[in-house]
Amino acid sequence: MNTKNKFFSKWDLLLIVFLVAGLGIWIGIKQFSPPAAKAVILLDGKVYKVIPLDKNAYYKIYRGDTYLMTVETKPGAIRATYSTNWIFPQTETTQVSVATGWISKEGETIISVPNKIVIYTEGSKERTLYDAMTYQN
Repeated sequence: MNTKNKFFSKWDLLLIVFLVAGLGIWIGIKQFSPPAAKAVILLDGKVYKVIPLDKNAYYKIYRGDTYLMTVETKPGAIRATYSTNWIFPQTETTQVSVATGWISKEGETIISVPNKIVIYTEGSKERTLYDAMTYQN
């Protein structure tokens, strides 16, 4: 019995094509997604503040009297510039939310797990609870 050792079978090649196509689609969606018009800051799952992304500014986020985070905005983008660890204030924090950097496309997020803060961007279109409307005469 003569068996050939092929580097790729046809199924391997098909899988590679699908992976490359999926990556291309994902990059295309990220590249051409609409720019952000505002940022929504959630603290403990509730809306803390909605910030229009139309100017350079700094905002501090507090839980009661406890300082948690500073965010910076510029036209069309937002980032976390400093984040505390309010659970264990004496420990070093990795500040993953700060390492995220600027977010500027609709739907991008910054998350601070210890502080229970989520910042996400939205576009200029208003969201509705329905996809389509139909009329019957």
